[in-house]
Amino acid sequence: MNLVLNLMITLVLLSGCRPREITNEEITAIRDQNKSSLIPFAETILPKILGTEFKHVDSTITKDKQNEVHVIYGSNSALTFNDPSEYRKVITEYQSLVMLRIGYVLNLHHFDLLSLSLSKPFFIQGEKNPETEIQEAEIYRTTMKQMEITKFFENHPNFDPFKAPMIGEKEWEKITEEVQKLWKVELDEISRVKVE
Repeated sequence: MNLVLNLMITLVLLSGCRPREITNEEITAIRDQNKSSLIPFAETILPKILGTEFKHVDSTITKDKQNEVHVIYGSNSALTFNDPSEYRKVITEYQSLVMLRIGYVLNLHHFDLLSLSLSKPFFIQGEKNPETEIQEAEIYRTTMKQMEITKFFENHPNFDPFKAPMIGEKEWEKITEEVQKLWKVELDEISRVKVE
């Protein structure tokens, strides 16, 4: 009897320690009640969306006098569980999802461009230094205009960016292809990543 009771207590404690997914309703409530300016709001809300993947957010004025919000995110591990043949597809689809989540949340604020950078640690073996070391590198950066984000959500009023898509889901593939037509790829170093 004690063993069963201990197992039940352990399961309850473990399930309570796992981070829970944030819902569209929770995010919308936080977004709609926000009174902060863009960057303080982003610094509060993005960790709720990205968790430990959130790295940095800032805002700059480009040479074209446009307000660009730049978000950097990525895993903190040099390991990957993606198949080498699927690595690019998985990265770009995930970038689409993150772009939609951040775009949805920040869309009540004014900005011209949303820049999203995927940065993560990699095992790097230098030519001069044969020992492998771990270094952080930005491998993928895309930008999307706020008016494109607004138009996307107007055209897809029932799309929930906080509901995790299923791999191979036809509806999600159509959405991610649409997003990739709207964004501009500023940096693409995915082909340089060797997945083993």
